Amino acid sequence: MLTWWWHQPLEVKIAGQCAPVLAGVKPSNMLVLENKHIRDVVRTLEGTGLSWRCLYAGDEKNIWLLYRKAALEEIVFREEERMFLAENGYEEDRLDQMLVRLGQRFREYRRTQDIPFPHEMGVFLGYPMADVKGFIKHEGKNYLYSGYWKVYENVEERKELFKSYEQIRYVFIQEAEKGKNLWEITSEWQCMTA
Repeated sequence: MLTWWWHQPLEVKIAGQCAPVLAGVKPSNMLVLENKHIRDVVRTLEGTGLSWRCLYAGDEKNIWLLYRKAALEEIVFREEERMFLAENGYEEDRLDQMLVRLGQRFREYRRTQDIPFPHEMGVFLGYPMADVKGFIKHEGKNYLYSGYWKVYENVEERKELFKSYEQIRYVFIQEAEKGKNLWEITSEWQCMTA
């Protein structure tokens, strides 16, 4: 399956990894791509309404954060999330500054692994605080369910959410495999769900 994935067109790779963000039902997602796609990411994402930041550039792959700015700002500046981020060294008052810090922390972890993984990334990925804190408290163990992330409470609600993400992912991949570009798929989705 992994071999199939890496040989797909860029639009299919992005749709497969980030469809819920493209559809506007999730604020952000990680995107892992081979280095050869660096220049094409910007062109491919034009017209989708997404912002992006490369968090890590490795020898073979890059790790990007694709996000909807307003939706992500709403999350990181909510009281509980803001306090959690401040406790983890995020004193910045703008999203772009916070993302610079997240990128620095993630690169440092990837480069040396002398520091712990920056689990605050879960906040930037729009995971519920209960699941972010549960993951940290239980060191990734003792979860109640695992899907798009490890779940520590509200299992049935998360299962329904993950199911909707999978349905969206299926539609976006199918449309991308037909040769549609991402802005077309995103526009059509928004018209269908408006």
